Amino acid sequence: MRKSATRQFVFLFDSFLLGLMVFFCGCMPVLIHYKHVVVKESPKLKVVERSTESNSSDGSPLSNPKIGLPIKSLLSTSDYIIEIYTPINSIPVVFLKCADAQQQELELRGANLLKLDPINDYHYSFIVDEAAGKPLDFIVITNDGRLIGHEKVVYELISRGYVWAIDAL
Repeated sequence: MRKSATRQFVFLFDSFLLGLMVFFCGCMPVLIHYKHVVVKESPKLKVVERSTESNSSDGSPLSNPKIGLPIKSLLSTSDYIIEIYTPINSIPVVFLKCADAQQQELELRGANLLKLDPINDYHYSFIVDEAAGKPLDFIVITNDGRLIGHEKVVYELISRGYVWAIDAL
């Protein structure tokens, strides 16, 4: 009987200490949602590649994972093709590249669009956080400065899964 009372006391004391730690240190479990940009398909915009897994940044599977999310889409017109790449990442990101029928790179200009040194042939990034849900809206310009298109790509941010983490200050 004495061992049982001792174990109960140790359990209660440990619980009390854990409660104090959470209260004073701010250390507590945090739910982290991994977000993904999902573009809305249209007659001009087609998804050509979808995700096959949904892992956290350390490579472990997420809870409630979503697969089959669009990761590569093509927006095609008679004057150009824009490739939109939304990789599976710890934060929502969008990369773009644009070329004409002769494979000449075209310039994109728009709000929340950042020109990059090429990353895997992608020359632009859409800054999702700054856009705050507004569509990816941009113009397409040739090398000689002619405006040849205006595009507005609608998207939504969805959770592709979550993981519990310990938030320590």
